[in-house]
Amino acid sequence: MIRKTIRNTAVFAAGIAMILSLNGMDIQAAEAYRDTAVAGIDAAIDEYILNAPQEPSVPEETEATEAEPSEALVQAEAVTEAPVPESTARYPQFENRLMANVTDYMNIRSEADENSEAVGKLPHGAVADVLEQGEAWTKIESGSVVGYVKNEYVVFGDDAGDYAAANCDKIATVTTTTLKVREEANTDSTCLTLIPEGETYEVLEEQEGWTKLLIADEFSGYVSNEFIRIEFDLGKAISKEEEEAEQARQAQAAQAAQSSANANTQQAPQQTVPEDGVVSGTRQDVVNYALQFVGNPYVYGGTSLTNGTDCSGFTMSVFAHFGYTLNRTSRGQINNGTNIGIYEVQPGDLLFYNNGGTTIGHVAIYIGNGQIVHASTPKTGIIVSNAYYQTPCGATRILP
Repeated sequence: MIRKTIRNTAVFAAGIAMILSLNGMDIQAAEAYRDTAVAGIDAAIDEYILNAPQEPSVPEETEATEAEPSEALVQAEAVTEAPVPESTARYPQFENRLMANVTDYMNIRSEADENSEAVGKLPHGAVADVLEQGEAWTKIESGSVVGYVKNEYVVFGDDAGDYAAANCDKIATVTTTTLKVREEANTDSTCLTLIPEGETYEVLEEQEGWTKLLIADEFSGYVSNEFIRIEFDLGKAISKEEEEAEQARQAQAAQAAQSSANANTQQAPQQTVPEDGVVSGTRQDVVNYALQFVGNPYVYGGTSLTNGTDCSGFTMSVFAHFGYTLNRTSRGQINNGTNIGIYEVQPGDLLFYNNGGTTIGHVAIYIGNGQIVHASTPKTGIIVSNAYYQTPCGATRILP
């Protein structure tokens, strides 16, 4: 192919030169000159091809080989991609969400009609995802409930954010393995206790770089903002079935507490441990009984498992149901049984906390798997927590 191209080009050039030199030459002489010139060109081409350096051969692409896009094409495609616009919302976490603007709760309907069935409730302080927003009704999802709410009773987007800022508390979640709680908002301050990753606490106060948390009862301290995530403490919708189950649970807990009170009035004079050393229930019975009251209120100085109790009132009332009489305060209860190591606890044992001080200030019932049940704070009431949500200072075994 190369030889043919070179030859044709050379012949064409020779032809032009010959025409220009034909002046005064006869036809026969011209033809002889042409043949001689072409023959000489052929010889020269053969000489050039024989001695010229050869280019490496390029293998043909197989069917499975795909040609790489050129760099220019890649750059062009990158330029044409539309950038993702940043959110301009003041509260990005409330985009496509709403909150109930009510003092108690609002109904969630099965259809966009006030006469349709109520499938759940959206309480004050609860948030929901917007599925379809209409002029008068909006379809939402919150918790396990999907349904419709009337727009006049809700606030959307940034308005929901403003509503939350004015009406909802904040919680902080620990994002590091172990976080120091300090007496003051600086690293030179005394470390009161350690709190673990994943636990959440009520936010009492925010300062530059520091946040004051309520740890338990009246115990609070400061943590660095670098190691926590702060969010609004938002609720969610309650389905009709969930509401009925909670009502049944509360009725059962009230009945159990009443039975315990009736039994206590028939007991012999109080004693720390029954003389025969036999408890009317296993460790799991104690745990199961205590867990019935989760969700009930915390009341400082209270002892009612249904209407309100503080931490030591909770443990005292639970063990009273099984025939044990404990001291009224957490400081006294640590001496009601056998002291054990804080990592030796079994379900039904008591764990104690000094709330960052030098004396005991809180008590809980260990329920197994690294968890406790306790009357925690006025905001949370009786809850289940990580047993090491703050550093325990002691443990006592009441049950044999």
